[in-house]
Formats: sequence, structure tokens, C-alpha cells
Amino acid sequence: MNATAISRTDRTFSLPPSAVDVPRIRSALVGALREWGLAEGAELVHTIGLIASELVTNAVIHAGVLTPSIVVILRIGAGGTLELGVRDNCRDIPRPRAASPEADHGRGMAIADALLAELGGGLTAEPHPDGKTVWARLPGALP
Repeated sequence: MNATAISRTDRTFSLPPSAVDVPRIRSALVGALREWGLAEGAELVHTIGLIASELVTNAVIHAGVLTPSIVVILRIGAGGTLELGVRDNCRDIPRPRAASPEADHGRGMAIADALLAELGGGLTAEPHPDGKTVWARLPGALP
């Protein structure tokens, strides 16, 4: 019996800075995770989808005017670390903040940060010449 290797090549997606495209990116990421061997109904798949939605929405809201195309990167780093990056053209580093109960938005980074912390991961931001990439990293998420 031959074992079939699962291709886990990096995935990169681009989308216009529009909230309308956030569900499409989430769906594409879930599809890639399924191809990498994670079950569609797995909690990790849903969590990554939610984190991606929050990070992309944050980029749309805060960097959309400056960013002709938001880039989303999904890759496997050292030791099976699952890495999700969202690149935009704004140099401001997002920070989790407290939003009032009446606020319509302002909780996305706090939600992503809490979900990642629960799974042993975290958020970082790396500047690049045109802006930044916000990375969500989950160590050991994939074998």
C-alpha cells in the first residue's frame, strides 16, 4: 500500500479591500486546510476561519483606503506551526482594545488574540516597505 503525501504548499490569496470578499477568503482558507488533512468540521478549521475573518476585516476597515489589494498568506512554518498572514499598506500596528457593549465594531483583534492564546499561539506584526503583515501563528497545529 502506497502512502499519499499531502501537498502543503504555501497559499496566497489577494482580494480587494472590501468586506464583501471576506467570506470568500475564509472559504478558500478552510478549503486549503481541508486539503492539508484537517477535517472540515474540526474546531481548529473554524477557529482559523474566524481569525482570518477578523484580521481581513480589520485590514479592510483600517487600511482599505491605502491598500489596492489585501494579501492573505497561509503557510506551515517550523515544527508544524500554522501561520496566517494578512498584508496591507498601512503602517499602523493593530492592537487589541476594549470596545463598549454598544459599539458595532472594535473587537476583532481582541477576539483573534484571545482565540490564538487559548490554542497556545499569538499575533505579531511585521513591517514591510509598503505597510505591514499581521501574523497569527499556532505552534504545532499541524503534524
